[in-house]
Amino acid sequence: MQNEKLTDNFKFWVDQNVIYCKIFNDFDGVNDVEDVDNIFLNAIFRLSRDVHMPILFNLEELNSATSIKVFRYLSKSRLLKSLALSKTFLVNSYKLKLLLDLHSFMCNPSIPDLIFKDFNAAIKYCKNDNRAYNSLN
Repeated sequence: MQNEKLTDNFKFWVDQNVIYCKIFNDFDGVNDVEDVDNIFLNAIFRLSRDVHMPILFNLEELNSATSIKVFRYLSKSRLLKSLALSKTFLVNSYKLKLLLDLHSFMCNPSIPDLIFKDFNAAIKYCKNDNRAYNSLN
């Protein structure tokens, strides 16, 4: 029952070899982190068909506090690191972008997650990342 309620928080789709994930709510009330991981595992596995693709998380509809909480969870997820080519985040303000950029750099300085305010810039990065990865393979 909890898992069904959780799936209403996310919308996943693929367009031009980029996995999109729009997040509508935070993870309040989640008793088991494995439930969230299973949602991402199933969605990414189903959409990617064993092909590494970048994933773009759209946090624009969340308030700043919720965006920070969701970002912290997603940026730490080992599962997402293994499933996605890269993680990119779309936020609704430059203030939030700067805050998340700082957090990302402090927590993972070798390969920080990228945060964008502009949708077109985020998509361009994802496509270029995918193109570079595929040219090496």
